[in-house]
Amino acid sequence: MWEMYREGARLVRGGKLLETEALTLTGSPHGAFFNNLGFVRAPIAPDAVLDAVARFYGAHGWPFALMTRAHADGALETGLLARGFGVLVTEPGMTLDADPGPRPLPAGLDVRPTTTDAGRRDYLHVTAAAYATYEQPRAFTADAFAALESVCSPTVQGFVGYVDGAPVAAAALYLTHGVAGIGWVGTVPETRGQGYAEAVTWAAVQEGFRRGAAFANLQASPMGKAVYARMGFATPTEYHLLVGAP
Repeated sequence: MWEMYREGARLVRGGKLLETEALTLTGSPHGAFFNNLGFVRAPIAPDAVLDAVARFYGAHGWPFALMTRAHADGALETGLLARGFGVLVTEPGMTLDADPGPRPLPAGLDVRPTTTDAGRRDYLHVTAAAYATYEQPRAFTADAFAALESVCSPTVQGFVGYVDGAPVAAAALYLTHGVAGIGWVGTVPETRGQGYAEAVTWAAVQEGFRRGAAFANLQASPMGKAVYARMGFATPTEYHLLVGAP
């Protein structure tokens, strides 16, 4: 997750990245709070976090959230809650330890890796429509997927599912540190419930294992959690998105 957001901050138009020993802070001008995430990576005092987010997010006037780890950041979270932050969203941290092999595709679905600028535009189209459900600004999606490298690079590979030539679903592999990170899974609203999101997720997962990943990992949205559990993902931990004033 850290690497996915770090990569995104490098590529998104106007993106900024600040890293310290204990924090990774990412942001961009059009990002919603869940796009402009700060990650806790090591022990740090609550007041040091407040100082860092004030300098980074406050200076730009950007909305933001902090992601804490249920298994490691309990004391810090308690301190932030006492300072006016609140837990807005809990995301399951889910893992899959083995590739189950080829999975059948839903009838009529064609899944392709995104390797061209036309594929990038299709990926952008799906993601803009899918994440509008969560009120993600379309301007941010356009900024985030402006470069081909956002969906096709040595460590990133996007996949788009097509029905009758129209892009309907997308997912991406972020391969780093021997982990197949899965991100940006989405389906255009009018085609949800057909198994398309699961199919493109399998494509990203299997590509990660093909490239030698030890396991696959993702952070599930409320809409996606049941899908991933059905696919066999376990939930060894969870992450909390905290919001508050910088």
